[in-house]
This record gives sequence, C-alpha cells and structure tokens, in this order.
Amino acid sequence: MKKLLGIALMWMAIGVISCEEAATNPGDFDLKSELSMDPMVVTSTGGQSYVLEEEAVFDTAYTSSYEKKDTTFETNADGSFVLDAAGKKVPVIGDDGNLIISVDTIIFETGKKGVFHKMKFIKLESKADTFTIHIKSNAMWRAPQYAPTKAQWFFNYNLRTGGNSLTGGGDSYFYFRTLRNKNKTRVEPVPQYIYTSDSTVMYQLNFGQAGERD
Repeated sequence: MKKLLGIALMWMAIGVISCEEAATNPGDFDLKSELSMDPMVVTSTGGQSYVLEEEAVFDTAYTSSYEKKDTTFETNADGSFVLDAAGKKVPVIGDDGNLIISVDTIIFETGKKGVFHKMKFIKLESKADTFTIHIKSNAMWRAPQYAPTKAQWFFNYNLRTGGNSLTGGGDSYFYFRTLRNKNKTRVEPVPQYIYTSDSTVMYQLNFGQAGERD
C-alpha cells in the first residue's frame, strides 16, 4: 500500500465508492496535475463561512512496501546457524509441528514525488449543517470518507445526489455535513484528505466541532 513518507496515511487503500457530479470544467488532463481550493473558504448552508489557511507545505516522496517471508533457523550462542549431520541449517519448529516463519516488511521508494498541504484547524459550530468547498483542478481527485475511532459526526455528502462526495474531476465541489453536538467539544478532530488521483498533490483539512455544553 502506498503511503506518504513519514506520515501514516491509509487513504491509498480506500477505493472509489461513488462518483461526484460531472465536472463543468474538466481541464487539460495532459498537463501536470494541479489541485487547490478556490476560494479558500468553507461555506455552510446556514450562512457561516470559515477561511482555509495553510499551516505547512511539504515536498514529499512516496514509498511502497511488500512482505518478505523467511524460514527461521536455530542459532548457536555465537550467532552461527545450527547444522544437521548433512550440513544443512536446522529450522525452528513450533509447538504445532510447523515451521516458524518470520515476516519482514520491506519499504522502498517508488520514485514518485508530490506536494502535501496541511491546513490549519477549523472548529465548526455545534449545530448540524452542510458545507461546500470549491475545488479547482485539471485532474481527477478523491476525498475518502474519514473513519473515526469514536462516534461518527462528519460525513462526506453530495448535495445533488444525496450520496457520498468521494470523487470529482476538474473544477467541481466537495461537500460534507455534520451532526448536531449536544455535548462538549469533540475530542477527536477529523483530518479530511483531498488529493489528485495520481497522488502528486494532497491537502489535509482539519476539522473539529464545538459543543452545546462548552
């Protein structure tokens, strides 16, 4: 699975579930992929707007990995292998009578480069609302649904279709909606990733939500 070097991301493993509406301006897909938010604003149907600001920009290198499996062999106190009467290494046998197999994860650079934009944290209001971000791009892009460890309150949501807002292309829109928070500020922030399909440009938007009991 591809991943951003130095940043543990699982978004590369998430498949496309549904399509965004047809892009009104698909752009020139022969050019280098570009992606940005224009204007740099998150707008809610309730009239509230939030400015998107960059916290940091990184040049990134992508890696990939594979598993290497090897038989485990018995060793002597000096680290040398134990040999049988035929001069062969003696494998380690488990309690179940099977060979003990070691598994190593080998990580290597793919040669692909990209740019990672980390945006400043935005705390949304406690009320339920639906939000829109205008995407400007000449490429196909993806925005995988965030999978929280606690109760889910942030959903990718397509205003036009009533389904998910996971993919798009060219100049188009990303939508999401939030549930009402009757409790205190949500502890777990939402990192929403939006990136070109070739992974050369990626944004991490960071959202939280105030609570009615704050």
